[in-house]
Amino acid sequence: MKAKTDADGRPLLDSTIVLWGTGMGDASRHSNRNVPTLVAGGGLRHGRHVAIDPEGKSTPPRLLGDLYVTLLRQMGIEVDRFSNATHDMDEVLS
Repeated sequence: MKAKTDADGRPLLDSTIVLWGTGMGDASRHSNRNVPTLVAGGGLRHGRHVAIDPEGKSTPPRLLGDLYVTLLRQMGIEVDRFSNATHDMDEVLS
């Protein structure tokens, strides 16, 4: 993906975002805590494991929607919320 370019001449690795994950951290309990999610590409900072609020003490709680706000902005879509998420994860990923 580094060698291939998009229509604007940018490497596909910078202009493509791959998101892989699940909606449940523990499906037996229908828990949405500790949801494993992989994000690649899109010009974001990579090459590391980031545990967002592993103790569940963040106020407001970090939501998957916060990640979506950051990813939408990275794709050039200006939003300030996604569903009930009103924050972003720019400081972690950008």
